[in-house]
Amino acid sequence: MAKNTSGTAFSFTTAEQGAPAGDVLLVPVQAKPQPPMELVSRVDKFCGGAVARLMEVKALRGKVGQLAHSGTTGKCPRVLLISLGAADELRAHQVRQAGAAAARWLMGEQIERAAMWIDGLVATRVADATAEFALGMALAGYRFLNHKTPEERPPAKVRVELRASQGAYLRRAQAGVRDVLKMADAVNYTRRLGHEPANVINPATLATEARRLARESKLKCTVLNTPRLKQLGMGGLLAVGQGAQQPACLIQLEYRGTPRARATTVLVGKAITFDTGGYSIKPSSGLEEMKFDKCGGMTVLGIMKAVASLKLKCNVVGLIAAAENAVSEKAYKPGDIIDMMSGKTVEVISTDAEGRLVLADALWYAQRKLRPTTLIDLATLTGGVGVALGSQAAGLMSNDDALASDLGEAGRVTHERLWRLPLWDDYRESIKSTEADIKNSAGKRAAHAIVGGMFLKEFVEADTPWAHLDIASVATNENNGLPTGKGATGFGVRLIVELLRQRGA
Repeated sequence: MAKNTSGTAFSFTTAEQGAPAGDVLLVPVQAKPQPPMELVSRVDKFCGGAVARLMEVKALRGKVGQLAHSGTTGKCPRVLLISLGAADELRAHQVRQAGAAAARWLMGEQIERAAMWIDGLVATRVADATAEFALGMALAGYRFLNHKTPEERPPAKVRVELRASQGAYLRRAQAGVRDVLKMADAVNYTRRLGHEPANVINPATLATEARRLARESKLKCTVLNTPRLKQLGMGGLLAVGQGAQQPACLIQLEYRGTPRARATTVLVGKAITFDTGGYSIKPSSGLEEMKFDKCGGMTVLGIMKAVASLKLKCNVVGLIAAAENAVSEKAYKPGDIIDMMSGKTVEVISTDAEGRLVLADALWYAQRKLRPTTLIDLATLTGGVGVALGSQAAGLMSNDDALASDLGEAGRVTHERLWRLPLWDDYRESIKSTEADIKNSAGKRAAHAIVGGMFLKEFVEADTPWAHLDIASVATNENNGLPTGKGATGFGVRLIVELLRQRGA
C-alpha cells in the first residue's frame, strides 16, 4: 500500500501570553445579534480596531460560515471573521461547518501559521464549541494525497494557535480539542482507505492494513483466510470472492477496554474492495466509484482506531468481510445456489446483490463465535436507500427498539442522522425462493433497501439486539459545503463512538 501522506492539514497549540502568532487571526463570532463591544475590544487590541470596523459595516450578514477579512494596523497582519450565524439557532454541526469554512480559506490562501481567538466560541450556548470548531477544521483539512507527486501537494500543516482573554477558556478547551483531533484522525483514516483504488486495496492488502492498525493501536487481529472460511462453511463470502485474483477473507479486530465485562458490541462491515456487479454487471458510467463499496468495512476500521485512541471503557470487536466482486470464469453466477454458514441455502438472483451475502456469513459468525450483546452492521448496501432518503440520512433497520432509539440519538448528536425503515414480515415475500430457502434479491426496485435488510434479518437470531445501517447514500458526498467536502465522508465513525459513549463507555 502507498505511504500515507493523508490526514488533516491542521495542528493546534495554545498560548496565554503575548501577541497572537501567525499571519492571520481567526475570530469566530455570532452575526445575529452582533457580539457585545466588550468581546470585540478584547481581540481588537491586537488588530488595531479591524474587528470593530468590520462589524460596523455589517460585513457578516448572518449565514453560518460566511467570511470577512481585512488587513490591520495591529500586531496581526490580517484578521478573518467567521460567522456563527444567529445565536439562538446555532447548533454543534453549524459550528463545525463554520470551522470548515475557515479551514478552506486558510488552505486556499496557503497560510501556514494562524491564531484563533476563541472568546466568541466560548460565548455560544453550544457545549465544547471550540472543540467542535477545531473538528470542522480538521475534517475540512483532509486531502487524499497518497498518489500526488510532491510538487502538487499543499503545505503539510497549518499551525493554529488558540488564544483567549482568559487562561481558563484555553484550559477548558485543550482536552476537548485533543479528543476531537483523535476522532478526526480516525474519520480521516476511514476516508483515506475509502479513496484508495482497487489496485492498492484488495482483500489481501486490506488484511495487511488491519494488522498494521492492530500493532499501532494495540488491538488483537485475526485474519480468516480461505481454508478457515471453508471449514466454517462461509459459502456466501467465498462465493462473492471466488472470481477475483485475491481470495476473500474475514478480518477480526478486538478491543477490550473492560475485559471483565460481558457486554460486547460487535461491528460488521462490508468491504467489497471493488464491485463490478459480477455477471449482473454494472453500467460503465460511474463504475470507477465502486472502489467506495468497501466503505462499511473502512468505517469499522476507523471506529476501532478511534476507540483505542480514546481509550473507551467498552469491549468492541470489528469484523470486516472483505472480497472483490469480479467477473471471470471462476465467478459465481445468477442461478447459483449457495450454502451459507447458518445452514440456509440462497438462490442467487443477482450477483450485484453481493454485499448481503458476505454480511450474512459475518453476522452468523459473530453470533456463533463472539456472542455479542449488541450487533451492528454497516454497509453500502443499496442504491435504493438514496432514493428513499437522499444524502441527508442513512437507513436504519433493527429488531430492537432500544438499540434503534440509542442509535437515533447518537445520530442526532453527531449530525450523522439515521431514519428507521420497517422490517415487517410482509416484506419477506420478496425474498422467498422456489428452489432454495431464500433468494438474494427480489429482482425489482420496490422497497429495495428494506429487502436488503430483510435478507440480513434471516441471519440474525431474535434474541440478539441487531441494527443494520445502510450507508450507501452517505458514505460519499458531492456537497462541498459539508465539513468533509466531496468524496468519502467517514460516516459512521463518530456516530458509533457516540453510541458507545452513551451506553456507558
